[in-house]
Amino acid sequence: MFRLFYFLSECFFFPPADPRRSEIWEIFCSVAKNLNLSVPTLNGLDEEFLKTEYTRLFISAPFGTIAPPYASVYLSSEGLLFQRGHDEALSFYEQAGLRLEERGEPADHLAFELAFVGHLLEERKERLLEAFLRKHLLRWYPAFHRRLLAAEPHPYFEFLARLTGEVLQKLFEEVSYEEKTIS
Repeated sequence: MFRLFYFLSECFFFPPADPRRSEIWEIFCSVAKNLNLSVPTLNGLDEEFLKTEYTRLFISAPFGTIAPPYASVYLSSEGLLFQRGHDEALSFYEQAGLRLEERGEPADHLAFELAFVGHLLEERKERLLEAFLRKHLLRWYPAFHRRLLAAEPHPYFEFLARLTGEVLQKLFEEVSYEEKTIS
């Protein structure tokens, strides 16, 4: 399951030329089927279009960024970068023994946080994973998801956000249940 979060992470970064896009899409469709989610038909989805739509949604639009993929925007009262959500993310990374060098994107970017979930799953750090989801990621992801959907994104990004939310919620239920049965 940790690989799924690494794939999701890649999808929330600016779209590179990715020869594995069809492989990733097949994985997403398989996961969606297991979660009983409908999968949109995506004809003619090319790299340039993905870049344009990604920019509109996550980087800049005429009246500001529509759905900034940063925890600090949603967790700080000012809605600014490098605030509370950023510091929280760094604290969790440090608890896992990781040190992130910020190059280009702040540490609280959704892509980094999804990769961190993958890392915690891979390392079997269930307690830290449960805390990270409960105290951090699932506190801001729903607001991000609502803003994204309000922008009427291309079905690819709508599906990506919906799938991510469903997988995160399912994972949280699993690790929370395991935590309760262990205690």
